[in-house]
Amino acid sequence: MPKTNIPNYRLHKASGQAFVELGGRRFYLGKHGSKASREEYERRIAEYLGNGRKLPPTYTKSGISCQELAVHFLEWAEEYYVKNGHQTESFGHYQRAVAAWVKHYGHESVDAFTPLSLVFLQKQWVEQGYARLTVNFYVGIIKQVFKHGVTFGWVDAHTHFALQAVNNLKAGRTKAREYRKVKPVDAAIVEKTLLFMPPIVADMVRIQRLCGMRPQDVRNMRSCDIDRSGDVWRYVPYTHKTEHLDKHRIIAVGPRAQAILMSYLLEKEDTPEAFLFSPKDSIKLHRIERRRNRKTFNKKGQVQPSQQDRSKPKPKKQPGDQYTKDSYNRAVKHACELAGVASWTPNQLRHSAGTEVRNKYGLEHAQRVLGHANAKTTEIYAELDFEKAAQVAREIG
Repeated sequence: MPKTNIPNYRLHKASGQAFVELGGRRFYLGKHGSKASREEYERRIAEYLGNGRKLPPTYTKSGISCQELAVHFLEWAEEYYVKNGHQTESFGHYQRAVAAWVKHYGHESVDAFTPLSLVFLQKQWVEQGYARLTVNFYVGIIKQVFKHGVTFGWVDAHTHFALQAVNNLKAGRTKAREYRKVKPVDAAIVEKTLLFMPPIVADMVRIQRLCGMRPQDVRNMRSCDIDRSGDVWRYVPYTHKTEHLDKHRIIAVGPRAQAILMSYLLEKEDTPEAFLFSPKDSIKLHRIERRRNRKTFNKKGQVQPSQQDRSKPKPKKQPGDQYTKDSYNRAVKHACELAGVASWTPNQLRHSAGTEVRNKYGLEHAQRVLGHANAKTTEIYAELDFEKAAQVAREIG
């Protein structure tokens, strides 16, 4: 009996594109749910069925379109750019860069995409207001897409090689804006802001400032990652920014930072893999403080009915076990508003620490404390690096 089923109109989640599979080949139709993609689907189905469920000869060539290559690449990127079970921010950048490319060249053959085509995209990103480094990053992504295509035989190697001729934008020689440099935050401003922070967030800020660590390093602190055998503790984050480059990160924790951490370590002694700084703990402390400061009671010394705890036993939105990048930033920003000082971010604390160490001990010690190791650094040098960082920690950390 002849086949009666019709290939479905489907969604490719990674790219948001609609597609249909005909004769063992996938065809991408445009944005899923759009009128244009539906019309393209109907056209291809009609041609496919009209040709006896076979692809027309013009569709059997080996070359693919830019849109097809884009989807293949995003399928790979969606799986590759995952860290600790979560999609990284990089994947969002890849989607945006590829979307602009597909918008202008989606239906063209990959081998028809020339260096001039890439220069056009480069100019488009500049006109849209992207910063110079972002434009350079997006140009690099398109080159990477074509390299991916060469790997699987979808793109001619000469096409990819030609795209390497497109240079990155140089500072001072382009209309593209520059990123504002992250500057250190003044210690006096930090001290004023600390007064308006939740106790746990305030301690995170103090620890980060004393140790010169990245915001994610203080958010990721766990008891099991801290070696307390020496006078200067060694904190080895279970994950860090440059781990995919096989770099090692050891953070020196001096006496002042140790004094702050001790109460958290004792509290989480039975759960060494729990994060030391938790939003759940912060909210719990806040509620205890509110009860302690309550001034209105009834004649029996009890809380008035209007002031009783009405929190839901199982609210839909619950505080997490760990501060996220956004929640940490929001807590600091809110404290700045309450303190009436200029807004600053946790990342500026790292710059403050680096500046202080460099001024007092020199550039080499600052590099060791901040973990700015050379790409060729080995585990042998990592030990030497820690000793230099430990010297600083003993005195200021």
